[in-house]
Amino acid sequence: MLYSLKGKIKKILPPNKLILAKNFLCFEIFIPFNLVDIINQKFLEKEILVYVVCFLRKNEFLELYGFLKKEERELFIKLNQLSKIGPKLALNLLSVFSPEELRTIIVNKEVSQLSKVPGIGPKRAEKLYIELKNLFHIRSYKGLTLPPEKETILEEAKACLVSLGFQPKEIEVLLLKILEEGDTLDLLIKKALKELAPKIKEEVITS
Repeated sequence: MLYSLKGKIKKILPPNKLILAKNFLCFEIFIPFNLVDIINQKFLEKEILVYVVCFLRKNEFLELYGFLKKEERELFIKLNQLSKIGPKLALNLLSVFSPEELRTIIVNKEVSQLSKVPGIGPKRAEKLYIELKNLFHIRSYKGLTLPPEKETILEEAKACLVSLGFQPKEIEVLLLKILEEGDTLDLLIKKALKELAPKIKEEVITS
């Protein structure tokens, strides 16, 4: 699976196709509409790194979708895993909102904001909100919604501990319990392992 392409931007084909030249190849890449003017003004004939996602369409040809930030790429992938969102709608969402803006809309239940996306009316915005609410898995910490940077640390710590053999649900409950304001990723993992030490010791003895 392609992750990124680095090459020279040759031109933009209306409305939102980027032509990226790399060695002897030229790639046609769909980009968010809000990037069109930015690229035309700042990046034409310049080398740039584009984070890409590749789709195989039903008529068996490939489509590339590209982003300047890896966070946008990751959210685009997650959006396409939802049952009622395809690549076109996902791209439209990321043409209007950044990942953080979209997350804030869901956290604050600002459903009407979703109607800013082309093709999304009030009724569809309601249905879309439900889909997105399930996607973001918004967590709370001591009664407050976790900010994105803390949620990232939590996810990375969870992934690390799960890779050691611990159960995901158990780890998430523990991490939310011990998480403190100034915790870094390393510190949070060390605190979790300290809490888990009695259980690890018990399992070693019983085995």
